[in-house]
Amino acid sequence: MSNFIPADFQQPAVRSAYFRPEKNKPNRVRILSDTPLCGYVRWTEDKRPVRWSYKDKAPEATWDADSVARSFFAVAVWNYETEQVQVWEITQRSLQESLEQLTVDPDFGHPINYDLKIVRSGEGLETKYQMMPISCEMKEPVQEALANLTDTVDLTALFRGDDPFA
Repeated sequence: MSNFIPADFQQPAVRSAYFRPEKNKPNRVRILSDTPLCGYVRWTEDKRPVRWSYKDKAPEATWDADSVARSFFAVAVWNYETEQVQVWEITQRSLQESLEQLTVDPDFGHPINYDLKIVRSGEGLETKYQMMPISCEMKEPVQEALANLTDTVDLTALFRGDDPFA
């Protein structure tokens, strides 16, 4: 008797529009955004994120009792693993600080000039992140993604609760 599902059938990889570093492996990206979208995010009782600019007051909402406002940077990135443009919402303070240090360092500067390798380890409250810059030329698919970025990603949609890829 043969199997109903062919033995060589494989489910396609799930491709997300959002970048989240995978655990215990190097995750390589190139930031494509000219400037990050900076603001705060907080969760409502119905488990929806509400984001607002760091220049504005928090909007009125029915906040989840355990939720506090967290700062975030949102950038468009090229993910080398999935070979696609994704949005990376950086809420981890250690990553925010590392990125800021790199951008003010005259040896690195704007992150469009180098790749970033992010490694995530640990679980829950013990999760740790490392960010390492990698000096390299911008590869052809990254150049194409950068050239089309304004047509494909609108980060300000996050402030409206909309899809940045719509």
